[in-house]
Amino acid sequence: MKLRTFRFSLLQGFYWMGACMVYAYAERMLLSCGFQTGTIGLILAFSYLSAIFLQPALAAAADRARRVTLRLGITVCAALSAAFALAALFGSRVLAVFAALLGALSGVTLAVQPLINSVGFHYIDSGQDLNYSFARGVGSVAYALASLLFGALAARTKTMLAVYVVMQAGLFVVALTFAPHKSGAAVLETPGSPFGVLRRYPAFVLFCVGTLVLTVPHMVLNSYLASITKITGGDMSVMIAIAALVEFPAMTAYSYIRKRIPDRVLLVASASVYLLKTGLLLFAAYLPIGAWAVYVSAALQMLCYAVYAPASMYFANDSVRETDRVKGQMLLTEAGLFAGVLSMLLGGFAIELFGVGITLILCEALVAAGVLLVWLALRKRA
Repeated sequence: MKLRTFRFSLLQGFYWMGACMVYAYAERMLLSCGFQTGTIGLILAFSYLSAIFLQPALAAAADRARRVTLRLGITVCAALSAAFALAALFGSRVLAVFAALLGALSGVTLAVQPLINSVGFHYIDSGQDLNYSFARGVGSVAYALASLLFGALAARTKTMLAVYVVMQAGLFVVALTFAPHKSGAAVLETPGSPFGVLRRYPAFVLFCVGTLVLTVPHMVLNSYLASITKITGGDMSVMIAIAALVEFPAMTAYSYIRKRIPDRVLLVASASVYLLKTGLLLFAAYLPIGAWAVYVSAALQMLCYAVYAPASMYFANDSVRETDRVKGQMLLTEAGLFAGVLSMLLGGFAIELFGVGITLILCEALVAAGVLLVWLALRKRA
């Protein structure tokens, strides 16, 4: 068990180190190239749109071609991401080409995440010991360390891309140490259309919509921190590191917490904390309260995202029939990707047209709407 968990922790670690550049520093890199936030929003929205189409394509390939395995899928995606990064490194003088390559590598990085998770669930579903929550927590720690590293390299785009290539190489090598397990895509060969989930589980669909609405402001804050911290104060890389580090104890302990507190209660409570997290940034944008509010907002990640993310996965698993569980998880994942598209467009254009303050007000309103929808969905299912 220890060796298996160690290797899976390395897999999560290398993935989330690379993802840190995509989630948190893509805006900063594009700003340094002279792009406006509205244009950046379009570029990043393209990344999420490409991931929306790429994820089902990866699953379909695994379903049709019996030789396709999780290991092969991860290694091919890691190689593609590294190739796009190298091309962007040498083609950075042509801004349109650079933006397209950065968007492409971001899309591949986003799309490979379900394959990473499926490696862990393969062992769990087959009854083998694996501490999934611990490994995911290691991914958060790796994200925090990568944030500090990228923060120190923020003025050197080429160096950041070179570091990203090294991280993808690490992901490639670690993936090769796993057995060539089959993808869970085969589970999709169950009776009924995937769209049947929409008809059979209206409360779960409402929950996914609420999660989408709640995730939009969360991703606006994560992806446009370079612009936000110019107004609120605080160091962007330190804020990201704090948020990622506090995820580790919460995610590691979640499997024990849910034995004492129902998932429904944890979902509503963690969703409500987003109101305080976003509200602190809103106050910091309009009032001279100091950078402490920014860092407290980051620390609240422990009580919102770090709880809501695993709780929503368990809720999705428990809300549908066994034959629909993969479809349910895919619906929840797609909701997150659509939220990414909307957040990139909203954040980019709202900041450019109205400024950071108004954007944070919009984010707080969306969080309130998301909390209400989640509460109604849980109440409807109860």
